[in-house]
Amino acid sequence: MSKRIRDSLFIAFVFLFIVLTILVSLYATGYKFNLRWPPRLSAILVKTGMLVVDTNPSGAIIYLNDKPQTNPVLSVFSKNYVTTNAKIKNILPGQYDLRLERDGYWPFTGKINIYSGQTSFVENVNLFRNNLPMLVATSTTSNLLLSPNRQYLYAVADAKIINLKTEQVRNLPSTARTTGTFTPNNQVLSSGDIYDPETTGNDISYNKIIGTGATNWYYEDSTGRLYYQTAGALNRLENNGKTSTTLLSGNNFLSYEPRGDHLFVVVSEKSSSGSEAGKTSLRDYNLKTGNIDNQLTLPPTGEYRFVFDNRPYLSLYDDKNKTLYLINPSSLSSPEAINNILGWQWASDTQLFYYNNWEIYSFDTNRNSTSLITRVGETITGLTLGSGNYLIFLTDRGLSAVDFKAGVSTSLFRAEKINSAVLDTRNNTLYFEAHLGQSDGIYKLLLQ
Repeated sequence: MSKRIRDSLFIAFVFLFIVLTILVSLYATGYKFNLRWPPRLSAILVKTGMLVVDTNPSGAIIYLNDKPQTNPVLSVFSKNYVTTNAKIKNILPGQYDLRLERDGYWPFTGKINIYSGQTSFVENVNLFRNNLPMLVATSTTSNLLLSPNRQYLYAVADAKIINLKTEQVRNLPSTARTTGTFTPNNQVLSSGDIYDPETTGNDISYNKIIGTGATNWYYEDSTGRLYYQTAGALNRLENNGKTSTTLLSGNNFLSYEPRGDHLFVVVSEKSSSGSEAGKTSLRDYNLKTGNIDNQLTLPPTGEYRFVFDNRPYLSLYDDKNKTLYLINPSSLSSPEAINNILGWQWASDTQLFYYNNWEIYSFDTNRNSTSLITRVGETITGLTLGSGNYLIFLTDRGLSAVDFKAGVSTSLFRAEKINSAVLDTRNNTLYFEAHLGQSDGIYKLLLQ
């Protein structure tokens, strides 16, 4: 080999080394050649961005614009797909279609923007199992309640208590088919009677103690005392279960909510002639002093009832005008009114989610601001909140999950008719009442 050839090879290797060093350095610092047609000189070399994705559960393949992302080191020898949780570097800036796929789960899809020199985050994405529900018990159209220990379901219209571990059913008397609620010790309070989920030996009939004329029973969790209404009076059954105290009398009480030493009551007043004057007010009765501490005049056209949310605000709902009033119990002044609301769930003391016929919103009580979460093409009939950044909503024929940060919905299940749903967040299990095939029943669906 001549000296001239050796010198040429040396210069070529030096040049190649310099070029490769520059290319590796550019790639390491986040630059990439943007090879597209027609070429633009100002955009041939661009600074890339990075994408961080994590899911629950992990192990989902990441697709950008329908292309599965692969490990650049090993992709030459095998298709080593990048799965969550992951960081993907050196992505050209722009908008991408993101898809996350994991075997046995519904795919997650959405759009993301990658910016030059920045990191885009897609975090806390919930993936939901793609499976079929399992029958728990037969049922008719029934509202479902979940016990505090998540061991029992109460189907109100059927008057059934269902043990979710054994799937054994306790059928209650027909008098329990109207209303009901779980007490903190996982018993059912319905129409003045306490029912134990397991045995009749622990049942208590307060109607036998005070008579059968009582209505609108309420169990106060903090004190363990029972409140109830009789004709023209609000009463309280003391902790011994035998002594009854009349708290207020002589007014037309429409609804009430006790809070410690205060009793909040919606009162409908009459004019001196005895006809309805249309004046309705909310009063704060101090049970220690017997005085009215505060009073708020309500719009006269409403049909009001308290909804016991166990939150700092009083939740007063107007069934006629579909309006929720959030009221500060310490002053009753300047209530916050949310109009066109059919149902809601509190996520915290300062945030609630609510729905109307076709939309789901988030409301922040601190900022007094409303944000649209999603809009759907079917009438929404119910809402329940998950343990992560998702909620479950139901329509007459479907169950769906929506990521309330990304606003992305996932259809979970379709049926001929779905009536009610409750979510066991601890075990990621959804229970719902639906008509499938030729029968109605209560079903469970494992979400994650």
